Amino acid sequence: MKYQRGIIKMETKYKIGNKVKVNSENDNENYDDFRNKVLVITDIATNIQEHKGFDEGVNQPLYSFKDEKGKDINCSLYEYEIE
Repeated sequence: MKYQRGIIKMETKYKIGNKVKVNSENDNENYDDFRNKVLVITDIATNIQEHKGFDEGVNQPLYSFKDEKGKDINCSLYEYEIE
């Protein structure tokens, strides 16, 4: 799926509203608080104007989330970090 916002078009595997989890192969300890939760995608960033933490060098969309109860997850993840 192509996702366009601003000036960059980027292929995305997921869309807003999809439910995902942290990739089972990802061992980043910063994700432990929500590692086993279902995450609902609330936003997709494709450039630095859309998300201050966006890294163009990763060349993947950056996703923001809430848990299934509606609580914001205070961390955004790149596509390779979720499944």
